[in-house]
Amino acid sequence: MKIIADVGGTRGRWIIADKKIVKRIETPGFNPYSYKISSLEDALEILKSSIQLSEIDEIMYYGAGINNLEMKVIVRETLKNHFKNTQINVFSDLLGSCRALCNKNKGIVSILGTGSNSCYFNGEKIERQINSLGYLIGDEGSAYSLGKRFIKMIFRKELSEEIIKKFNNYDKVDDNYLSKIYSRDSHILLSNLSKFIFKYKDEISIKTLMKLHFNEYFKEIIIKYNKKELYLTGSIAHYFESEIREVSKKFNIDVMQIEKDPIDHLVNYHVK
Repeated sequence: MKIIADVGGTRGRWIIADKKIVKRIETPGFNPYSYKISSLEDALEILKSSIQLSEIDEIMYYGAGINNLEMKVIVRETLKNHFKNTQINVFSDLLGSCRALCNKNKGIVSILGTGSNSCYFNGEKIERQINSLGYLIGDEGSAYSLGKRFIKMIFRKELSEEIIKKFNNYDKVDDNYLSKIYSRDSHILLSNLSKFIFKYKDEISIKTLMKLHFNEYFKEIIIKYNKKELYLTGSIAHYFESEIREVSKKFNIDVMQIEKDPIDHLVNYHVK
């Protein structure tokens, strides 16, 4: 049997398959740039408690942060420590999205979740990639970037009084809130604000916020590929699909497909 895994920054989805799906397991996510390796170890312990290790012949791991050989080796060795007699294959989550959404088609492929990433896929491999640069200086279009813009507009009173009041009832904004933002795991705090934004996305000032957010994403990332076909995956792409499609028209980009989770398509790719 195979394990096909799609492990993002927030959660991991692990599918055990043998010609068909046998079991689905969900764990916390992992990104080697944001979390200690112990976070992946914890996820693997959850996985191991639900399967028979001897039945697993191969693991296809697609993960956030797998963008160079060093990160690939770190994850592969960690997996190997738990699955000693199993063939381990480690790929970027971006390649996973390419295989899941495009199959053999060409186009821009972008992940919009907790973080963001993108590339041009030529139908066989990633041909060009604009560096995401991570949540501190990049990640345009992501939940983190959206949350950061939102909280800045809250503090500068650039959103409506109604939204500011509702957010203060949701999570009081004061000097202590700024302290939380500048604490260690603030990217999680800010990314989670996308849930509040989605709840009030039809409010006028939130609509303005989202136009600014997705305009920046298209200008900084998507149009630089100089291609027209765009495939999207991730929670932000899924929940803000109508807003993304509206902005895409301004840039003459054709949104071909949006999938919240690529995992089922990846299973189809690997299990014939």
